[in-house]
Amino acid sequence: MEILNRIKENKQQLLDGYINCVPNPFNGMKKYFSGIFPGALVCVTAETSVGKTSLAKYIYVFSVADYILSLKNQSDLDYVCYWFGLEESVEEFEISIIQYALAKYYNVNKTQDELLSRINPLDEKTIELMESTIIKDYFDLIKKFIIFDDHTSNPTGIYKQCRNLSYSRGQHINKTIETKDGPLEVYSHYKPNNPNEIVTVVIDNVNILEPEKNDLGIPLDLSGSIDRMVNSYARKQMTKHWNWHVCCVQQQQMAAGDLNHFKAGRLEPEPQKLGDNIKVARSYQVILGLFSPYKHKLNNYYGYQILESDKSHGLEDCFRSIHMCKNRFGRTGVAEPIFFNPKGFSFESLPEPKNSLEITNFINKKNQILNE
Repeated sequence: MEILNRIKENKQQLLDGYINCVPNPFNGMKKYFSGIFPGALVCVTAETSVGKTSLAKYIYVFSVADYILSLKNQSDLDYVCYWFGLEESVEEFEISIIQYALAKYYNVNKTQDELLSRINPLDEKTIELMESTIIKDYFDLIKKFIIFDDHTSNPTGIYKQCRNLSYSRGQHINKTIETKDGPLEVYSHYKPNNPNEIVTVVIDNVNILEPEKNDLGIPLDLSGSIDRMVNSYARKQMTKHWNWHVCCVQQQQMAAGDLNHFKAGRLEPEPQKLGDNIKVARSYQVILGLFSPYKHKLNNYYGYQILESDKSHGLEDCFRSIHMCKNRFGRTGVAEPIFFNPKGFSFESLPEPKNSLEITNFINKKNQILNE
């Protein structure tokens, strides 16, 4: 069996020191979805202003940089992330790198407004930290594996940019099959120049793709454009044939947080709530949903105190839960509570709510972040 040979090859690659996957940064989710590996089509979804971009950025940029730094030999992983920032500029992206690094290395939490001195002059101490070798090295590391594109905004344009990258990093191999009409040459597979390569593509987000025309010259609406991006390009070509890893950020429907959903207890993200095109949920192999109970003013969420009160402190806007809404590689319907730093774009797993000492530490951390 050819597939058995592939299984054995992957095992041997790992034994030989090659990297088959960048591990999922969330301990609770890792056993259900291993992380960033070739050939997967992933969706990150949430309501507006909950942190979809932050989560995608943490998974595909910051946690990868941290993982590379943990390797004995950083060249063991040939990682490339082609990030299509449909709603973010290069400047905003680069500032977020600095925000993450400041929080990670110096426990300094600054907003974009503060770093750009929009109201008050930025303090000299922070400028000194940003000029430090450790921050510059971290920034340069990310810039080495990130290709940031903030001008390509339609599905075919995104696909063409990715195809151009594929030609520079490997070969597209055809094969001949026998048909009743004779031999026919068809596409076989993509062969990377470096077998240790993991190429990811992040589209942030598909809800603001620029509509284009179909093959008959008829204009597509937004739903049709999302379908073309996810199905025709991301699934049928990039993940299935090229073995690339694609993440589409897709917003939940605006109505998914209304009173009717609140009364029905259905506020958490679901595949059925994907905005502008629900059908693409069938194609995503993994759907990761992000939820903020603070956004809906929930006082208590699965034992965690969310809102502040006279009697207890809450985690407020630093609490999130990540939900495995769909998973073709393992268990679905599971969730993990996580602590979110909205100024540092970082996430970390929370302890059980009954662990009062550790929760108190996180509440103190929340106070420092939000009141700094």
